[in-house]
Amino acid sequence: MPWLPGIACAVGCGGSDGPDTAEPPVRCTALGAGDHNLTLDHDGQVRSYVVHVPPLYAGAQVPLVIDLHGLTSNAIQQETISGWRGIADQQGFLAVYPNGLDASWNGGSLCCGTSRANGVDDEGFIRAIVGRMRDEGCLDPARVYATGLSNGGAMSHLLACRAADVFAATAPVSMGNGTVPCQPSRPIAVVMFRGTRDVLVPYEGGIFPSAQVDFDQWSTLNGCAGEPTTIYGACVTRAPCNAGVEVTLCTIDAGHVLYEGAAQQGAAVPDVAWEAFARHSLP
Repeated sequence: MPWLPGIACAVGCGGSDGPDTAEPPVRCTALGAGDHNLTLDHDGQVRSYVVHVPPLYAGAQVPLVIDLHGLTSNAIQQETISGWRGIADQQGFLAVYPNGLDASWNGGSLCCGTSRANGVDDEGFIRAIVGRMRDEGCLDPARVYATGLSNGGAMSHLLACRAADVFAATAPVSMGNGTVPCQPSRPIAVVMFRGTRDVLVPYEGGIFPSAQVDFDQWSTLNGCAGEPTTIYGACVTRAPCNAGVEVTLCTIDAGHVLYEGAAQQGAAVPDVAWEAFARHSLP
């Protein structure tokens, strides 16, 4: 079933419990279905991002998924390869694809490019996008999620570590957690995807933490109990964890850009991640 509720939100996205004589609800955004290229000013820079609005969107409060591209890539390329656009259309949530400066993100101590070298405030940029979408897109502020590939995966880890007040869950793809220290403000669900044939970010570790190290770290941070259980054939998950969150690692027989391989193995990134996302909201 799509996420969209049966009514549109009232002015300011606050809803209305008034009598039938109340003013009819109006849309909280002028954005129609499809892709929209938008900008905002942040930290002295004009930053850009693409907003994908699903066909059934009617201005009601809906979840938001932010999907972050890898190093040397961009928003359009990420939208094309990740598969999130399709599930956004099916489920009726908003998808946002930001652009990093110089095609990079400051994703923690290990990654990547000029954005990390120059100390770009990408966490603040992503927070600013969420704030604008909350004001203009009528999103549900308790159901905001992040995912991303490689350098974008590093940002997904960083947002879980530093912005758990904004994001209900994240799904890093093909990247280890390089945020030091990682001190989430609350338990947060994390769904990770790593490729066993990835030579850029090896599954067994190297410059970046191994898949198992990340799985163990997030399990410890979230106070997960019990033995891992297998889901989707390729994934293991630990639950229960504090506050009812979960930690999942999907091991994919693929290289660095693993979206197609994950889908072929029955663990498509958007499907697995969205199923987890839909179970979690901010307290």
